[in-house]
Amino acid sequence: MHTEFKVLWLMRHGQSRGNIDEPTDNHANIPLTELGQAQAEKLAARIDRQPGLIVMSSFLRAQQTAAPLREKYPDVPVEVWPETAEFTYLSPARCHGTNRTERLPWVREYWQRQDPDYHDGAGAESFRDFVQRAEVILRRVRTRPEENIMIFSHGQFINCLIEMAIHPYASVEERMARFRSLPELPNAGLIYLLVPVGDIPSGEAQSR
Repeated sequence: MHTEFKVLWLMRHGQSRGNIDEPTDNHANIPLTELGQAQAEKLAARIDRQPGLIVMSSFLRAQQTAAPLREKYPDVPVEVWPETAEFTYLSPARCHGTNRTERLPWVREYWQRQDPDYHDGAGAESFRDFVQRAEVILRRVRTRPEENIMIFSHGQFINCLIEMAIHPYASVEERMARFRSLPELPNAGLIYLLVPVGDIPSGEAQSR
């Protein structure tokens, strides 16, 4: 039977050390808090539909959040898709040892620029790079044989996919102008997209 849509479940990681304003050294290796671990357990308990594939970002907090669901469905294949990692728009070198409050002026400065091609420094990516990563994931999902794919990722990356679902034909400049107004998915929150499998623009999907 032909499937017109793939069901893409998007889960944000549980509460991390960075979310509670603790200083962090490596944005990829920030662990969950005790509450974050509990959120991951509750998230897995809520899901009563076995996925065809479990996908995790390359960041530790996403992989820790996925662990309870992997234990619940041990026969489901698991893959790491680095493209689903969080948006790294600030240079990791200058963020080393800082907390969210200390980075806030840099965050404001970045978004006030409204320049999708701006790079903050070594290891940072532009907003255009970020959108292109999301496009890669949507194309990949369409080529996968699984009908239900669960992705453990991050707030800004998930919002990028949602933005593409709502405004499939927008320019990158339009996406950046709207991006900060999108509501934030809570830690261990989930949402799903219905991704068409036909020959259509990469950004076209439906949010539920």
